[in-house]
Amino acid sequence: MALKLLIHVAEDTRWEVAVVNAINFLKSLKEGEEGDLVMVANANAVTRCVQCDPELFKGIRQVVLDGGQIYVCENALRKFGIPKDRLPEVFKTVPAGIRALVEFQIQGYHYVRP
Repeated sequence: MALKLLIHVAEDTRWEVAVVNAINFLKSLKEGEEGDLVMVANANAVTRCVQCDPELFKGIRQVVLDGGQIYVCENALRKFGIPKDRLPEVFKTVPAGIRALVEFQIQGYHYVRP
């Protein structure tokens, strides 16, 4: 059985907690244990994807290096006037964050919103 975690980041002030949760989850996996982590950022949380401090970006990068995936909502990017090409390479995008949240849960991911 694979552990599948979906972390929803909907507020710019919740990134640090979300990243710590993600790193702790990935570190908690035992040898041979299957685990999958995705994060979905929408609403004003997307603003920190291009304006985050170095320590936060270090944590975000670590999540990806440890096997996690981080998706950013394209609708929210448009709302805040952020072109997709300004995002660092660690981020992927989805057309609508709300739909991605539903789709991941249908795939068996357990939802957490720190």
